[in-house]
Amino acid sequence: MSNTVFRDPGIPDGEKSVYTVSIGDQPPALDVVSVTGHDARGYTSVVQLIAGEFTVTVEQRFQRTADRLRATHYRAETRSGATLVSREEANFLGTPHLQIGTGIAPFPTDLMPLAAGLTLLRGLDLTEGAETNIALWLAFSVHIPVNAKVERDTVIETPLGPIDCRQVRLRPRLSGLHTMLEKMLTGFLPPVVVHLEATPPHRMIRCAFPTGPMPWDPRGVLELVT
Repeated sequence: MSNTVFRDPGIPDGEKSVYTVSIGDQPPALDVVSVTGHDARGYTSVVQLIAGEFTVTVEQRFQRTADRLRATHYRAETRSGATLVSREEANFLGTPHLQIGTGIAPFPTDLMPLAAGLTLLRGLDLTEGAETNIALWLAFSVHIPVNAKVERDTVIETPLGPIDCRQVRLRPRLSGLHTMLEKMLTGFLPPVVVHLEATPPHRMIRCAFPTGPMPWDPRGVLELVT
């Protein structure tokens, strides 16, 4: 596992972060609470999305080997009040799975479930100009290649005051296309722009993300409040 791109950022045991999520110029639509703990092999994480009676709870485990991290387990449950809407669970390490386009194969080493970005992106090489490719896991057999590029340092204003951040831009990689066509399409598709605190353990401060595939679709923003 030593060749995974995700380093251990040194997250303290019991770290709790609270975020709000807003779409376009609308007021915040939901709250996100992230709690990270230590166990014998690495980290455990619970991320909860809350909007009134609607909740999504994501439980994750990350295994540490030397100074590297890898997502090993994922369990998500969606509820409307007391009613279970959906449930999904996955074990990523040492397990073959039905992969779209490749048949039965192991999960990629640099796999990052969507909710795991709050943990794993903190372990990227955050040197300005550094680029790496990760596999963004969405659900079941669906993961897409994503390029992560570290851009300029910037200061983000938050309810906690101004915070020095590293800016990371995430774009899908359209593998297999002609190089010029891939550049044109990836330039058209809206990116995800993440701001990580410049000082370790690089907590996520802000994440601006597309709500649709077109540049004119409203942007969503996840922002740290406590």
